[in-house]
Amino acid sequence: MSKADLIYRENCRAILERGVWDTDRDARPRWEDGAPAHTVKLFGVVNRYNLQEEFPIMTLRRTSRAGAI
Repeated sequence: MSKADLIYRENCRAILERGVWDTDRDARPRWEDGAPAHTVKLFGVVNRYNLQEEFPIMTLRRTSRAGAI
C-alpha cells in the first residue's frame, strides 16, 4: 500500500468522524427511490507528498494512467 493510499484512508476516516453533513439544505442529486442524496464534507484538508520518497499514485481505487498524470 502506498503512502497516498494511507493518506486517502485517513481522510476517509476523518470525513466520517468529523465531517459536516448537509442535511439542513436541499440536495439536488437524488437516489433512484427519489430520496435526497446528501453529502458529508470536511473543509480545509491539504495533502502534502514528498516526491523524493515516492510518487503519490493510489492503488486502492482504479485510476487510469492518463488520469493519474
